[in-house]
Amino acid sequence: MDFSMRTKLVTGYGCLNRIGEIVQGFGVNKVMLCTDSFLDKTKAAADIRDSLSSKGITCVTYLQPQPEPVDTECDRGAAFCREQGIELIVALGGGSAMDQSKAMAAIVTNNVSCRELDGVPITNRMLPVICVPTTAGTGSEVTFVSVITNTEKQYKMTIMDADTLSPDVAICDPALLETLPKKLIAACGVDALTHAIEAYTAIPSNPVSSALALQAIEMISANLKRCWECPTDSEAQSNMMLASTMAGSAFINSDVGAVHAIAETVGVTYHIPHGVANSLFLPYVMEFNRKGFESVYARIAVQLGVADSNANDEENSIAAVRFVEQLVKDLEIPSFDSFSSVKTEDFEDIAQRASVNPLSYDNIKPVSKEDYMGILQDAYQNKRMYVL
Repeated sequence: MDFSMRTKLVTGYGCLNRIGEIVQGFGVNKVMLCTDSFLDKTKAAADIRDSLSSKGITCVTYLQPQPEPVDTECDRGAAFCREQGIELIVALGGGSAMDQSKAMAAIVTNNVSCRELDGVPITNRMLPVICVPTTAGTGSEVTFVSVITNTEKQYKMTIMDADTLSPDVAICDPALLETLPKKLIAACGVDALTHAIEAYTAIPSNPVSSALALQAIEMISANLKRCWECPTDSEAQSNMMLASTMAGSAFINSDVGAVHAIAETVGVTYHIPHGVANSLFLPYVMEFNRKGFESVYARIAVQLGVADSNANDEENSIAAVRFVEQLVKDLEIPSFDSFSSVKTEDFEDIAQRASVNPLSYDNIKPVSKEDYMGILQDAYQNKRMYVL
């Protein structure tokens, strides 16, 4: 069994204030803050700059223009790093900012284009990267993977290497979650739940990844709705931030499966944000997967807090699907058919592409093009399986 966790985790309310001393420990003089135009104007960005300045460290800013990272922008950002003599990157944001920062940092040290990193071992360690997540969802702050859209072929590339692409430090301050819009709390939270469920059920799962995944499922089920209903609930936010990081550590050492395979394909096709796309398909893939693996999903029901000790595995596996289906509905996440860009005539191509996505091969059970067609159609028809 292999399990890799090479990122130092710093967490707790107010821990962002330590970033100056943490960066100072790397012995660098000039760093780049990678974030988006909205976060660049927030107190978090100002606090990062002030903390770095107090230690005599120069900070320049690079704004990510797209909602999700693309190869051409990563190449452009890497060129900016070289021009500026950047020695370390601070990523402030959700998974997009963190994935883009990791890709740019690897492009700089390997002197290649972003597309050349797709699916191959990375020779040289990337520039030091410190991740500061502003959502509880992606887990990218502790993963050694960067998912980047290939703009030429329109698919999501997987840049991955445990030795060279693990962030150096993850500064997980729950205080940064308190100003998140409710729609982001919802989508990012279900994204984290998807990571945990798929990490537990994926074929390459191991005892350590499963332990982290199961604990994350329990924490997310108990805290996500609390955060959504009251974003200033500090206990719930702390639990969600930690659960998201745990789910990230779990899936990067196991894998994900059919939910991600279909969500990535739909996301690229219709430019639907990743967390939302996972939310659209999680209940339907769970329903597909649980048949034949009732005991696995009955265990998930235990962690979700919905298992009945007097029920059998079949009944409890259904309870797990029912919980997730109801959760997505309660969080007011848009349904698949509500996106005007979605066209049913695209489904055959989407299903084919999802079926050959490598993530499909690690799904708990084989999933074919025809299976994905059924999942797409059920989601588009907003089919309700077990919602009371």
